[in-house]
Amino acid sequence: MPKNMTRRRAIAAATGATGGLLGTVSSKAQAYSLPKTWGEDFLTPWSPPEDVKRDLAPGSTPVRLSCVAYGLNYSKDTSIGEKVKKVRELGYTAAEAGGEWKDAPDSAVREVKAACKEHDVLFYALHRCINNIHPDPAERRRINKEVAKLVETADRLDLSFIVTHTGSCNPERPTLPHKDNWTKEAWDASVEAMKQILRDTSGSKVNLAVEAINPTNINNPRAHVRLREDVGDPRIKVTLDPQNMLNPNTYYRTTELVNECFDLFGEDIMYAHAKDVQWDQVMLPAFSWVIPGTGTMDYETYLTRLSRLKYPRAFLLEFLSREQYPQAKKFIEETAAKVGVTIYK
Repeated sequence: MPKNMTRRRAIAAATGATGGLLGTVSSKAQAYSLPKTWGEDFLTPWSPPEDVKRDLAPGSTPVRLSCVAYGLNYSKDTSIGEKVKKVRELGYTAAEAGGEWKDAPDSAVREVKAACKEHDVLFYALHRCINNIHPDPAERRRINKEVAKLVETADRLDLSFIVTHTGSCNPERPTLPHKDNWTKEAWDASVEAMKQILRDTSGSKVNLAVEAINPTNINNPRAHVRLREDVGDPRIKVTLDPQNMLNPNTYYRTTELVNECFDLFGEDIMYAHAKDVQWDQVMLPAFSWVIPGTGTMDYETYLTRLSRLKYPRAFLLEFLSREQYPQAKKFIEETAAKVGVTIYK
């Protein structure tokens, strides 16, 4: 090696002579050619590039705040009208519920509709965290039927969507990892589960708003798009939860992640989740739920993009203790005011 040639220059010279280590395609084999700008077609586990665009021009659509601690779950022993009133008194203008409404009489359905109208509270969805690809076929079919029943219940309540998930090959819970979660078999099972639920509820206008879960096959924006395309039904929508797409690749690049979500999903976003995570100060990747504003989620971009949608979406605060929600709500409201986004009052 010449004295004036460094090791880096020698490698560069060799690369140029061969057309690039990864850029040359031989007649016998194909090679993957990396883009000129590293990270252009995927999110990398390093710091964001300096030229990340943050267009914070707000739209005119207000955002309705919701809180998981103050939902509208049905109970025959509790006045649903009082629940609606409390939601409004605490400063929230939207609420969701679980699957308990399947057992509610028509009188309770009429009551909640009237109370929501009186107090101007948006009752927007039924939400069940459930394993639609459970590894036991009999259990999977039972669960799929349960989700179909949830759709029928949402129809009774005049709701436009339910929240569901694809699930996990882990039989314990739909939010846990398993080595088979990213196999073609698990993907095919996810697509078929959605198709089965849609077949079972044919004629309904209630959408399936699928939520991302970090250790499952729906854990990034492109997976949402592929699910919608492979199922091939316009009733497949999105529960937007970019926090559930965070991992070492995306933790420091939430501006890009949020923008990618809105660019790909647009009006298919039924509503959005508001939470945050911190990367624990340990060697192996581990995340902890924290109050919004104390993690890395770019809430200025998040709220701005929500405000550009065509009609108001609910923005759900979740995964905190009841005592932490006032601080979380205050942060969202202050951030919205900072970027000129209207919080529905």
